[in-house]
Amino acid sequence: MATRVTILFLFVWCFFELHIGIEAQKLSKDDLDLEQEFKLLNKPAVTTIETIYREKYDCVDFYKQPAFDHPALKNHNFHHHMRPTSYPKNWRTFENSSTISRSKNMWINGKGCPANTVPIKKTTKEDLINAKLASEIYGKQYEPLTQQEHGTHYAVLHTNYGTGKVFIGGGMDTTVYNPLPVTGAQYSSSQVKVANGPDSIEVGWTVNPTLYKDDRVRLFIYTNTAAARCLNLHCGGFVLTRPDIPIDQILNPVSESGGDIYAIRLLIYRDSPNGGHWWLLIGQERTKVGFWPNHIFTRLTKVATYVEWGGKTYSPPDVPSPPMGAGRGVHAQRGRDAYCSRVATVNESYWIVKATETSTYADIPDFYQVVDEGFYGHSFGHLIFYGGYGMYTGI
Repeated sequence: MATRVTILFLFVWCFFELHIGIEAQKLSKDDLDLEQEFKLLNKPAVTTIETIYREKYDCVDFYKQPAFDHPALKNHNFHHHMRPTSYPKNWRTFENSSTISRSKNMWINGKGCPANTVPIKKTTKEDLINAKLASEIYGKQYEPLTQQEHGTHYAVLHTNYGTGKVFIGGGMDTTVYNPLPVTGAQYSSSQVKVANGPDSIEVGWTVNPTLYKDDRVRLFIYTNTAAARCLNLHCGGFVLTRPDIPIDQILNPVSESGGDIYAIRLLIYRDSPNGGHWWLLIGQERTKVGFWPNHIFTRLTKVATYVEWGGKTYSPPDVPSPPMGAGRGVHAQRGRDAYCSRVATVNESYWIVKATETSTYADIPDFYQVVDEGFYGHSFGHLIFYGGYGMYTGI
């Protein structure tokens, strides 16, 4: 009997030792992975500069930016003078905006980083952990008219499925609001998205305390591929080409209901077959911020099959959802509601055209709404209003 007890004790002891050893190995591997990513993201700075908001950015050599850590870009031939080889036609579709462009210089030195460098905010380990969490939360995607991920809610216009149409890009003017309160793990965003199957890229503005540790409105990009899924520059993929435009910059001023309305112009499009990369252009001046190389995609290598515009929020289970857009119920009134104007796609002939064959989708319409006004005159083009008070608790 004593022998059996001894054997049983030894078996249980060995099991726990093995379990603890496996968990320790997991922890050790996670720590090593985090340490490696931390080193990759924090490249040596040529210099450090400061914004008028007292945020510091490292000016990193163009060739040392995080994009080139992507396995598909190890043998790249990119350079800091890269520009698109062509531009979409009919850019005038995006002219004569009735909203106010934001042209305020954000740098204390008035110009940004030196030539041949790009501005990247220095990342702490806490920042990296928060960025991973924020990317995981933001990655909770959906398919219209089906069950969405818990806590993620939408009020969007999207191109219809099953039409056979393909796209070379999408764009919009989106009014910039700060839909407070947005706290904890919540976020509230406005974005344009282009996708093909599992590959997608997005750009817009967001309030995301998990990612930024504040509740200010900021520019953001989201990259979703087989090898990388992240917000901003926290993984390899997006190649920043401007020395003066950080991807996570604060957007200020913001719109006020009954006051001035401020908007940001965004366009994602794939360069001609000679280049083939997906470029991000911002503002009426077609400022070329950077590009997603087609090497990083499996399905979004040539065309998109889906484009989307509008608002998106997230809140953890059992926590009331945050406001969206202007943070109020939608009455389809300019000066009161958030909107996306000049809602457009880029067709296979590289023409910017008004979005057609589209549908609206709001998963909880009592809390978030979207109204498609269609063509609203030359000053607005295809116009949608979106937003909501939030305060929904549930899935």
